[in-house]
Amino acid sequence: MTLTNQKNTFYPGMISSGVEFFVVEDEMNFISEGEIKSTRKLPYSIIQLTQEEIKKDAAADAALNEWHPASEFNRQNQFLKCRYGGLDFSADIENNQFKDGDYWDCPKRANCKYNGIICKPPKYNGSQLNTLDISLMKLLATTLTNETIADTLNLAFGSFHKLKQSLYAKLGIQTKQELALIAKSLNLI
Repeated sequence: MTLTNQKNTFYPGMISSGVEFFVVEDEMNFISEGEIKSTRKLPYSIIQLTQEEIKKDAAADAALNEWHPASEFNRQNQFLKCRYGGLDFSADIENNQFKDGDYWDCPKRANCKYNGIICKPPKYNGSQLNTLDISLMKLLATTLTNETIADTLNLAFGSFHKLKQSLYAKLGIQTKQELALIAKSLNLI
């Protein structure tokens, strides 16, 4: 899918065989077989697949066990929330395989002891975006001036320009409009 051809009007799971997880008011849900359901109604096959996915990431598994030592359901639900909580047009599970995680604006992100362990920063063009990249992309996708963005990030104007050039190179783009399309595709805006 190219950024310029994003015309999807259906979420995965509505008309496809994919599964899409998402958070609404701190509740985990999923779309599958054309229905929206609570993760309390996950089919056993998805529960097994989730358990396997957690076991692949030792650091996330340890963090989840520390966070929810007494409940397998809470560990799985937390994993799905942190890693796949954003509602987007890209399936989280397709052909019985989990895809890369989603970025979503978790209200606990700044204060979460497991930030970056269970949730993962988004990737673009094979490069992982860091917290500063994400903040810069969100601000550049607005109508704010470069000077205002530099002030907001507490950066000298020259440092801001170097950071912006570095981000544009990482993303392989040249314009603010391209950046906004990428930010939207990554659920940053």
